[in-house]
Amino acid sequence: MFRTVCFVAFLVTVVVVTVNLGTPCGAADYDVYLLAGQSNMDGRGRVSELPAEDQRSPMNRVIVFYRNVSGSSDGWQSLVPGFSIPPKYKGELPSPTFGPEIGFAHSMMQRHPDRQFALIKGSKGGTSLRADWKPGIASDPESQGPRYRDFIETIRMATQQLIDRGDQFQFRGLLWHQGESDAKSKTETYRQQLTHLIQRIREDVGVADLPVVVGEVFDNGQRDNVRAATQAVAADHPGVALVSSEGTTTSDPGTHFDAPSQLLLGKRYAEAMNVLLADQP
Repeated sequence: MFRTVCFVAFLVTVVVVTVNLGTPCGAADYDVYLLAGQSNMDGRGRVSELPAEDQRSPMNRVIVFYRNVSGSSDGWQSLVPGFSIPPKYKGELPSPTFGPEIGFAHSMMQRHPDRQFALIKGSKGGTSLRADWKPGIASDPESQGPRYRDFIETIRMATQQLIDRGDQFQFRGLLWHQGESDAKSKTETYRQQLTHLIQRIREDVGVADLPVVVGEVFDNGQRDNVRAATQAVAADHPGVALVSSEGTTTSDPGTHFDAPSQLLLGKRYAEAMNVLLADQP
């Protein structure tokens, strides 16, 4: 018996790999989730604000492959808080900050006690969808923004390592949190750009109905267009859900979610993703 696994090869060529279900001893079967965006996806929640037992305790059913232009996880690692690179940080990972992946992973483990999870995270603060994350055309890498190209390469690298280990995997969803750097964009412009991004990522991983959860940026009174566009994309497209930022707080004047809010958003991402997964055939 065989399972077909799709993964992304360099320069967005979709490759189909057949993996024998008679897996070698020790091989794993992972639900893969993609995490992308700018600083609030990368995470500025302070690890020091987590309960002591959670600050560096690895999650035994969750691994992470993190890649940022300033550093990386150096392959797959057990998930702990700290796969994030805040401004001016020059140390090793795990770092002093975390993103929504921690709350997301905790919630997914509770909801799916028999599953193992692999998170592929590519995020960079201060990046825009209009330029940095521009998905461009599949056949023309030069039309794509640098962060989009890097993310596709990150997916390729991460999935190739799983294949090399003999693991099985399936893409299960995308989490997207971005928009602060596009605050001056018109609502319709950002709506079209986000719709295109979702379409292209689905195309590049070979899953036409990949569930997508998009997060709202914090409402500081200056991001109404981006917030409205994000809400519209979730409302108008099948398989896309919205995570509200209502009730969240920031560690600075109205931009970066603090530790409690990152945990809350992660939980909301998981809840929204589970609804989308339940709706799939």
